[in-house]
Amino acid sequence: MKTKNIAVARLWHKKGKYEYFGLRQLVTAFPNVSFDFHIVLDQFDYRDEWTDRIDLLDLNICYYSKSDMQSYYKVCTETEYDLTKFIHFYHIIIGHYLRRVKMYDYMLTYEYDVIFNSTELKEIEHCLLNKISFGISEPENANCDKALFQSLCNLFQQDLSNLMRQRNPNLLGINAGFQGVSLKLFDEFLSTSGFESMMSIFDFTGIYNDDGSEKWGWERTVFDTQEQSFYSIMNQVISNEYTVLDPTIYFFFPCWDDMEGYVEQAMKSKVLHFTGHVKSKKMTELIEQSNLLCE
Repeated sequence: MKTKNIAVARLWHKKGKYEYFGLRQLVTAFPNVSFDFHIVLDQFDYRDEWTDRIDLLDLNICYYSKSDMQSYYKVCTETEYDLTKFIHFYHIIIGHYLRRVKMYDYMLTYEYDVIFNSTELKEIEHCLLNKISFGISEPENANCDKALFQSLCNLFQQDLSNLMRQRNPNLLGINAGFQGVSLKLFDEFLSTSGFESMMSIFDFTGIYNDDGSEKWGWERTVFDTQEQSFYSIMNQVISNEYTVLDPTIYFFFPCWDDMEGYVEQAMKSKVLHFTGHVKSKKMTELIEQSNLLCE
């Protein structure tokens, strides 16, 4: 018997080829799990042949526009925020919506550029079937999820590192693109005042300074990894069963073609995440060679 009510939620670009592959990959890899997809689309009105093929899939999918999510956050607060300058916040607001409105208690975050590199994913299946929160580490970047650490400590008026070490002893950096999330982490933020306190820890000013120059360095890193930090730290703090998947077989290594040896190292993991704005040729190769596009 399949499990029920495993929500899959994320902001995706559109309903295109890569997204079709992603949907088919997930349900094929985990036939014993029943997924409810809640996908925010950046290009809501996009259509091509792959859009039509997605619509023919026998899947439970709800789509939301960014305007839908902006309308939802206005229900939660009267304070004006420009969400368009912080695109990753849509990953967060959909999670809040699923907890507050749809009353899910667990969510799988899943990017279109995550590719399974093994047919043996029993550790992930175990987490999904039992709704256990999990994360996959980035061995080259332990600080990838630490940007909001001090802000969250200040918010809860305590040092959260001890709680984090109970579930993640080495404080490994956890990637946001593919993780099991306890949506109970939003319970602190469901009221109007709680939502305001959550919003207060984020920077919505965007990647450009007032003079038009682009932000770089640590300031840019903090901005770009806010969502990753929020989910990773909150997940570890509130989830007693939180699990970092074995970092010897599950890890996200940078998949950049212009850095010698990186793609080869990344391919040693059971799950790949092709991060960055410019995707490795290996990602396209793996998708195009997959029989999931042919069926």
